[in-house]
Amino acid sequence: MHKRYPSLQAMQAFLQAAGTGSFTAAAKRLDLTHGAISQQIRTLEDHVGQPLFARQGGRVQLTDAGQLFASGLAEGFAQIDRSLAAIKQPRVPRQLLLDIDPELSQSWLIPRLDVLGRALPDHQIVITSASRAHGLDTQRFDLALRYGYGEWGDFPSVQLCDDQVLAVGAPSLLRAHRVSQDLTPEKLMTLPLLNYTKRSWVLWLEAAGLLPVEPSAQAVFDDASNLMAAAAQGLGVCLVRRLLAADALADGRLVQLTQVTIPTRYNCYVIWPQDRADKVEPAVRALREAAASTLT
Repeated sequence: MHKRYPSLQAMQAFLQAAGTGSFTAAAKRLDLTHGAISQQIRTLEDHVGQPLFARQGGRVQLTDAGQLFASGLAEGFAQIDRSLAAIKQPRVPRQLLLDIDPELSQSWLIPRLDVLGRALPDHQIVITSASRAHGLDTQRFDLALRYGYGEWGDFPSVQLCDDQVLAVGAPSLLRAHRVSQDLTPEKLMTLPLLNYTKRSWVLWLEAAGLLPVEPSAQAVFDDASNLMAAAAQGLGVCLVRRLLAADALADGRLVQLTQVTIPTRYNCYVIWPQDRADKVEPAVRALREAAASTLT
């Protein structure tokens, strides 16, 4: 059903009167008569069903309803201005809508965003980060990077890379506990531990030949980026994907504490709608090459 809105002229008259506190001043700004401004405001008030101004002599003051409307309307006009300015550009850029797991974006993609620019030089990369609970919606992305087990329904997909989980900590943690970098698993488990809500220590403990019982932790995080940030501050040891920790390991903020690693079972996949395969193919190839280079 078609929705009826007040005229733009009436809303502009309202904003001018609200800003100046005077119908006369608003009329001068819009090159109209005082009567024309009054009529526009009356039309607007009839539409909303309540007064927007309290008249006091030659001045007018916004009612509570008027104040609420003025704040929202000003932002609405600002958004119209931004939209018009965007399409008045000589050339509206083509876009690649990339939806990416927030942890992967923060810890890995952003420093490598130029690989997408080189793969799609005529595109603007628009990055969104949907929550894990958000389903795949073809209206929201051309390409998505999500963690899962590879079951994405009708969406074509490819695994980003083979990865592994390793135990890491900060050099400052080693110094504080007077231990060297290449620890035995037994010694590592005597250090403060940091847990991640989506990963258990049990599989790593089994691989290390230790009793597979979940240990207590000094702190628990639901975001891997925050987990690694805490570890880099020397707060404890954590288990993390090598891909996410690669930059911190390369610049020395984190070090691998033992040679025990385990393969990842819950992996990152590149996903796209079927009708956008040709569009995203260069980006898919560039992302996989960047991941492989990171892990080399």
